[in-house]
Formats: sequence, C-alpha cells, structure tokens
Amino acid sequence: MAYSSSLFASPFFSTDSSLFEVEVTRDEFHSFHKIDRDLFTRLVFVLKRDMNQSSQVIAFLLVVEQLGFARNLVAYLVSSQDMLIDAVANEVGVCLSILYNQEYSSFVLLNHNNNDEVVIPFLKDLTDSNLTLSYINQYRETILVGVTKNLNDVCNRAFDDIYEKGYKEQLLALERAKVIEEMKKIRLGSPQQTPTRFSVQRQTPSWWNVQQQIPRRSSVQQRTSIRSSVRRSTPIKVSAPQEWVPAPAVEEKAKVAVTETEGADNKEDEEEVTPADDRTVFLTFSKGYPISESEVRVHFTRKFGEVIEAIVMQEAQENEQPLFARMVLKMEYASKIEEIVTPMDKNKFTIDGKHVWVHKFFAAPSTSHV
Repeated sequence: MAYSSSLFASPFFSTDSSLFEVEVTRDEFHSFHKIDRDLFTRLVFVLKRDMNQSSQVIAFLLVVEQLGFARNLVAYLVSSQDMLIDAVANEVGVCLSILYNQEYSSFVLLNHNNNDEVVIPFLKDLTDSNLTLSYINQYRETILVGVTKNLNDVCNRAFDDIYEKGYKEQLLALERAKVIEEMKKIRLGSPQQTPTRFSVQRQTPSWWNVQQQIPRRSSVQQRTSIRSSVRRSTPIKVSAPQEWVPAPAVEEKAKVAVTETEGADNKEDEEEVTPADDRTVFLTFSKGYPISESEVRVHFTRKFGEVIEAIVMQEAQENEQPLFARMVLKMEYASKIEEIVTPMDKNKFTIDGKHVWVHKFFAAPSTSHV
C-alpha cells in the first residue's frame, strides 16, 4: 500500500502539494515516523492511556515542534522516563481541553491567573517558556487546525497497526472482565451449604474431648470420701484468697468517654475553620469521554472514604459534556487534599477507563465561581 505524502508540509501554511507529491509505502511511512510510533506505543501499552487521547497528544506535540518551540520534543520524550511522559501527556490534555472548549479556557485562565508553572510546568520548561496558556488561548483556531491535520495526515496512518492491536487487547480485556463478573455472580448466587453432622464432627478440634468434661465415677467417690474425712477432722486454716481487682464500672467508663468527647469537641472548636476554597479540588475531563457526577463520587469515595462534601459539575447543554468540575472536601478531611493532588499539586485518576486530571483549586480574587 502506498501513501501520497507532501514533504515539508506545514499545518499552518498551504503548500502546493503537486510539487512535492511522492509515493510512500506503508512500511516506509511507519519507518519515517518510528519515533512517533514508539512514543504512542508507550502511552497506550505501558502507561495504559486511552488510544484516541494518545493520538491527540502526539498530534499536539507535533504542532509544538512545527511551531519551533521544541524541535526534537518527541525524540526527547522517547528517551525520558515514563513518569515525565505521563506528566506531559496530562498537561497536553489540559491544552487540548482549552482548544476544544472556550468556556473551559476562560475558566482555567481565570482560576489560575495565567499561572503556567502550576498548570503546564513541564511543557513550559521543555519549550523555554514559549508555550503558555495565553498563547494557546490566543491562537486556538490555528493550533486546532494543526492538531487536526496531524491527526489525519500522520497519526491515523502511522499508528494504524497499533490501533488494531490496541483494539484487540481492549476486546480481550472486556471479555475477561465479563467472565470474571459472571464467575462472581455464580459464586455469590450459589446457595450456602448446610453443615451436616459429619462436617461438624470434622470441624471439631482434635484437642476437644467431651468425655473429659464428664467426671468419672471413681473420681466422684474419691471426692466424697475426702469431703467426709474433712468433716470428721480438725478444721484447718485456709489462707485468705488473693485480692481480686474488679474492672472499672460501666459508669466510670461512660464518664471517661464523655470527658474525652468533650475534650475533642473543645479541641475542634479551637481549631481554625478551613475555607471551602482551600479544601477544593479542580477536576478536568477529556472531550469525548463524558463522566457523570455519580461516577466521580463513587470513585473518590471508594479510594479515600466519605470525604466529599459537594461536587459542582460544569453546566453543559443536553448534547454537551462537562469538561471540568469542582470537588469540595468535608471540613474534617481537609488534609486529604494533599493526598489527592500529591505534593506536585496535580494528579491523574482513571474512572471506568476514562482519565481525570486533578489540580488544587485556586480561587481568583474578587470573583465568584459557580
């Protein structure tokens, strides 16, 4: 199979393709984009990221190279550790959300006050501070054209066999999950076996002997004779029994519990109240992979416990999906925010196979957020 490719084509400028049109075989095209394929493979099969999202990440990184902000960005990432690749992919996800959604863009820029070091610190460092949130927002349409062109001209062609392999693995994973779920249902639905006399006897500990609990006739007669001899003999002195210290009375325990509770209440009253903004997490979702409020609540409750006070999703039309949300933690779990966003003030979670990026919420001064 051969591809028609325009050499040195730029997504930002039109070129007369007839001057540079050549026939390129499938293997040659794959070989030319080997570095791009290597990075895409690591995103999908090593970091377990979504294939469609990973394609958009590669397309965006190619735009950054074509803009001249980082000429060998993809090659540099291929030689880097998985942790950096995953972090950069997360930041690219935020940039793509800015490109695809004007409302989200305004919210991010207002919420973070153009603080690129908080939202895209790695991309800013890799591009020598040339790529910023303001730049992405200002040239949204131009960058979006470049991303779309790279998806169609590069990613869809260079990754076609990787797509096929990935989809097969996804189908196998779904089949395995269905089988495991059916096995769970069968096991949970099977009636409990009623223990029989034989099974009870088998469960009886070997050291237990019922006959040991029944006094023998000879021992009874022996104790009877001893008892009668004691009555006939001279009384003997019996040492006083050792003093037995009773356990604390229930009333005393209750008093102690009440005292401790009152002390804890007083301590809580003395503690400073944590403002809602300081215990709020900002969540961003990927376009095309809708996530509901209930999915978010169930996931974080299972992972961190009953820590959620409220979740405020972005208001969206019926045919649109929310791209971000705010999650407020309960007052007593305010310290959990460090565990959720990590010391880097950002983290990634996977909810039902869909990626969710979390950042610490920074309220803009003199601005109210819904």
